[in-house]
Amino acid sequence: MKKIAVVDKKSIEYIPNIDRMIREKECRELTTLANSTRWNLEKEGKFPKRIKIGSAAVAYRLSEVQAWIKGEWKPEKASKPDQI
Repeated sequence: MKKIAVVDKKSIEYIPNIDRMIREKECRELTTLANSTRWNLEKEGKFPKRIKIGSAAVAYRLSEVQAWIKGEWKPEKASKPDQI
């Protein structure tokens, strides 16, 4: 029989926030913006920058997209392109 440990509310404070990368399709579903609209906003500094994750693949940080949706995203809070 496996034992399951339940984490109490106090202990949860010590668990780090885990961010993940999302691809174009999921970003489009979350924002309802077409790719070209997001790319134009990105060029204007009004949307989080894509991060290169492979030779031909890019993704967005989910936390930045969520902050943008809530109206809390600011360009100075954005991650640097070399950070993954």
